[in-house]
Amino acid sequence: MMQAARQQALSYARALPTEEPQPLFILVADVGYCIDVYSNFASVSEAFVPFPDQTRYRLYLKDLAEESTRQTLRQIFLEPQQLDPSRRAARVTRELAGYLAGLSSQLERAGHAADTVAHFLMRCLFTMFAEDVNLIPKASFTGLLQQYSTPELRDLLPDALQSLWHTMDKGGFSPDLKARLRHFNGKLFHDAIALPLTADQMELLLRAAKADWTEVEPTIFGTLLERALDPKERHQLGAHYTPRRYVERLVIPTIIEPLRREWAAAQAAGALWLEKGKTKEARAELTRFLRRLTSVRILDPACGSGNFLYVTLEHLKRLEGEVLTAMGLR
Repeated sequence: MMQAARQQALSYARALPTEEPQPLFILVADVGYCIDVYSNFASVSEAFVPFPDQTRYRLYLKDLAEESTRQTLRQIFLEPQQLDPSRRAARVTRELAGYLAGLSSQLERAGHAADTVAHFLMRCLFTMFAEDVNLIPKASFTGLLQQYSTPELRDLLPDALQSLWHTMDKGGFSPDLKARLRHFNGKLFHDAIALPLTADQMELLLRAAKADWTEVEPTIFGTLLERALDPKERHQLGAHYTPRRYVERLVIPTIIEPLRREWAAAQAAGALWLEKGKTKEARAELTRFLRRLTSVRILDPACGSGNFLYVTLEHLKRLEGEVLTAMGLR
C-alpha cells in the first residue's frame, strides 16, 4: 500500500506543468505509524530515491520525539535545498581540491612530472577515502602520515607509502598499519611510486587526510585529479571531470526512467496476483524484474574518470534495494 501511495504521488509530480519545478521531496504517510521520505535533487520526475538512503528513509512515529528528526522535517518543508548532499560535498571538494592543487603545484615546481604527481595524489586520496569508509583500519593512513611527518622520519615516508601500497596491491599484512589488508584491484597501486615531501607538503597532505572522506562522493575524484594537474597536461592525460548533475541528465532519462517504468509495471502485475491470492505468482513478477535489472549492461560514453558508470551504478543499486525490500529480502 505504501508503494501504491508512492506511485500515486509520483503521478502527481509527472502531471505538473512543464514550467513548474519538480518537487524536491515526496512524503508518503501511513498515518499513526510512519512517514517514508523520497528526495529528487536531480529534478527529474522518475528520480525520487529513498532519503537519506535505503536504510534510513522510513521515519516511525516514535522518531518524532527526536529533535534531529523534527529538524529534518522542518527543512523538508522550509529549506529543502539545504538537505541536498551535493552541497556539502561541493564545500568539502573545494577545500580538499585547494590542498591537493597546492601540493601538486609544489611537487611540479620541484621537478616531478605532472603525470607522476597526478598518480601519486590519486593513490593518496583513494587511501584517505579507504580509511574513512573502513576499507583499511580507521585513521590508519592519517596516523602513518603523522608518524612520518617528523624531521627524523620524513625521508622514510616514500618507503613507508610504497610498502603500504604494495600490500594493498597484493593483499596481506601491513607492518605499518599493523593489520591485514584486502587486495585492491584495478592496478591503482601496481608499481606504485611515492614522492618525497617537504614539511610544508606534508602539512598539506595531512590537512587533506584529516578531512571526513565519507562526505565526499567518489564522483569528485575526477575533480580532484583535474584540479591537481597542470592545465596544459589535462588533455594529454584525459583528466576530464563531468559534474554529477550533467551525468544524471543523461543517465536518468535513458537508463533509470525506463527501468523504473518496468519496475512499476512489475509491481502492478504482482499486486493483481496478490488480489487473487496467488502469492507465488506475485513474487515471480518481482523476481523476473530483479533478474532483468541485474543483467543490464552499461556503456560508458565518456571513458574518462568513470563518473558516468559510478552514478549509473548508484542509481541501479538504489533500485535494486527497493526491489529486495519489496521481496522481503532486506
